Amino acid sequence: MLVHIQSRQFTLSAALNSYVQDKVQLMLGRYEEKIIRVDVSLFDINGPRGGEDKCCKIVVKVNGSSSIVVQETAEDLYDAINTSARRAR
Repeated sequence: MLVHIQSRQFTLSAALNSYVQDKVQLMLGRYEEKIIRVDVSLFDINGPRGGEDKCCKIVVKVNGSSSIVVQETAEDLYDAINTSARRAR
């Protein structure tokens, strides 16, 4: 399964990249033969001002069908990733 991860307003660390790859594989791996590509966008809406502004958007391109798009915003980026991956499943 091809997983493309993009971060905006911050640098994507190797640990965060690995975490997203593992989470997407765990949640969507059983549907791998039906999925063409998964695009994950991570961004910080307010920048250094803080608040509930960490966002994870997942777009799943499915074979012969429309794309599935889920987006979650949370105070913690890992929470946003977990929730959006669960919803994409």
